[in-house]
Amino acid sequence: MTAIALSLLSGFGFGSAAIFARVGMQGVSPLPSTLISVVVSFVPSLILALVFALSDFRDLPPIAIAWFLVLGAVNFLGGRTQSYRAIGRIGASRAGAILGTSAVFATVFAITLTGERPHFVVLVGTAVVVMGLIAALGNSIREGIAADRRAALGYLMALVAAACYGGTNVIAKHLTEAYGSPLMISTISLLFGIILLWPLAGREAVSALRASRRNPTFAISAGLSGLAAATGVICLYFALERADVAVVSPIVSINPIITLVLAQIFISRMEDLTKWLYLGVGITVAGVAIVSLGSTL
Repeated sequence: MTAIALSLLSGFGFGSAAIFARVGMQGVSPLPSTLISVVVSFVPSLILALVFALSDFRDLPPIAIAWFLVLGAVNFLGGRTQSYRAIGRIGASRAGAILGTSAVFATVFAITLTGERPHFVVLVGTAVVVMGLIAALGNSIREGIAADRRAALGYLMALVAAACYGGTNVIAKHLTEAYGSPLMISTISLLFGIILLWPLAGREAVSALRASRRNPTFAISAGLSGLAAATGVICLYFALERADVAVVSPIVSINPIITLVLAQIFISRMEDLTKWLYLGVGITVAGVAIVSLGSTL
């Protein structure tokens, strides 16, 4: 039950992070927003790690640094950067629905790379998830691409981000089994995320923060997005410490539901939410439930 609760909290963190990112990126490119959110995510993670997991840092073997570098690159250069770019192009709701396929990628990677053997019901649930996403996005994808060719790139970015997040889950699971503390793992991976993103967006992020003094919406939204994402990352790693990837990933993928609900409440004027989107998300939730059930068989 602890792993399920942590997975649900992680999904809420990632889902709300997408909304804050959508608000903050009005007139600002995704890369500086991504960098600021990663920096903000790093601060609470570092404090918690120094308080509760300091000894794990001391016991860390040098070879682990290479793994943390890979995790930081896949999670932040691949996952968060591409997801923020997708949100900027196609909106938080549609990007979030595509990002929900990370559960599919995580299951495939877990089976092929780490030898997990989920129950057949898990595969049925995975198919239902895909059907839900097609129902949610089929019409909007066609209409969006017809109206704006850039939308196709946005959907592709979201799919790349989903694959990266699926890979992140598998790598993080390995690291928690090999080196222990999820707090340490989240902190070091975030540090590498900052190091990798800074050459790409550091100067622009500083300029955006200076410009936001007149209108602090960007800085506040990017910061809240980072705090929400920090909740998602830390809870995800703690969940992976306690359960298999095939159990955790589908539950975390409820984050499109959170994004959809929050979008309707807070930014309905910025998001075009259709009945097909609601229907598809409902089917996706059913698929997630089936996957979760199958993972316990």
